[in-house]
Amino acid sequence: MLFKLLEDSQNIANVGETSTVGNMRSLKTQLRAVDRMYSRIAALYFITYVIALPLLCSDQQHSMYFRYDDTTRRKHLETAIDENQRRLAVAEEYLRKTGRHSRVFRRLNGAVKKRIQPQIVITVVTVARQPQSGLPEPRYLTQVVTQFAQLLEKEETGITFQVCNVNFPPEAHHEAVFLSRYVPVVHRGSTEQEQVEEEDRFEKEKLDYIFCLEKSVELNPQYVLMVEDDALPTPDMLHVLRHKLQYRLKTRISQGELLSNSDDWAFMKLYSLERWQGYGNDATAVLELTGVGLLGGTAFLCVFQRRRQKLLGRLVNFVLGFVYVVLLCWSIGRQYLLQFRRLSAQLYTVTSAPFCCTPAVLYPADMAAEIAAFLKTGTCEEMYPLDFALSDFAIDKGLQRYLVEPNLFQHVGFVSSLRSDVRDPLE
Repeated sequence: MLFKLLEDSQNIANVGETSTVGNMRSLKTQLRAVDRMYSRIAALYFITYVIALPLLCSDQQHSMYFRYDDTTRRKHLETAIDENQRRLAVAEEYLRKTGRHSRVFRRLNGAVKKRIQPQIVITVVTVARQPQSGLPEPRYLTQVVTQFAQLLEKEETGITFQVCNVNFPPEAHHEAVFLSRYVPVVHRGSTEQEQVEEEDRFEKEKLDYIFCLEKSVELNPQYVLMVEDDALPTPDMLHVLRHKLQYRLKTRISQGELLSNSDDWAFMKLYSLERWQGYGNDATAVLELTGVGLLGGTAFLCVFQRRRQKLLGRLVNFVLGFVYVVLLCWSIGRQYLLQFRRLSAQLYTVTSAPFCCTPAVLYPADMAAEIAAFLKTGTCEEMYPLDFALSDFAIDKGLQRYLVEPNLFQHVGFVSSLRSDVRDPLE
């Protein structure tokens, strides 16, 4: 009996030793697996942020890897000039091939003469640019007019287009005078007394804007789209604009149902400065970044998941994925990620508009008339420009100010109409 007990004790000891050795081996295997997983994650971070992004994003001005200096500024100015000359050549070729008696130009002129009530009046506000030493004449207006003509070729009804020449004297704006052979152009004349009152360039800009607004309202539209002469529309501008008017401003979707939208709004901006469209500029962008980070954390959980992984390990994976994607989006720049929204009109967003800017602004016709009257009551200056006055109108009336993202217009002007100088192409 004693020998049997000793033998059983020995067997139990051997089993325990074998179990301990097995557990140690299992632990070592798990540690090696964890080490391999986190080594892969560390390599992913290193390759992404130390190698790939610095190479791919060093020339992208909205990226965290972009470095601004005088050499970069000159390079971008040269690129902007080259692109402008290329666009101008395409525009001139379009005018030459199409001819002023083409169907699209005859229809645009006829719409203004017949006073057919349109859904939208598009008014391009223009003034002659002062020649800059060493730079070719930019001729933005020609590019804008031909771009709109191409957009409106397939538009049979509903849109009226005109150019509003606010140069003094009007005939000195040779580009606008030439284009009057193709599209409707209204000219603002100024008396000598008015010229004295308009010595401040910001006040003159306001008075010019009022004139063009009132000329647009006279055509009795539902909406007025005011466009500066160096703002080029994107190819899908009209399609997206109509979609947002129908499904965001006139109506809204609530719990799967299409309901009438009772929100009153003063205007909707179709362009905002790209440098202000990054993360951190408003709560919407921060929430957007947080949502993308949560998706990144979930993706890391799926990709780097291990069997029988403990809760702490899963949490670490999620945090690493969250941080990786947030840093990735921040480093690339929200401005570039917004371009994916151009895949469909449904993906464009309508958010609250900032005070700046006015390259392209849509007004309900009744609001356009009220805004023109409101602007006459104040004076604009460098510290209180036109876009601030427009926002003050909306705030005073308790009206919404909207902005469409991404931009539906490209601001191509590098020769300023207000300051008569060359604008930094990276602004």
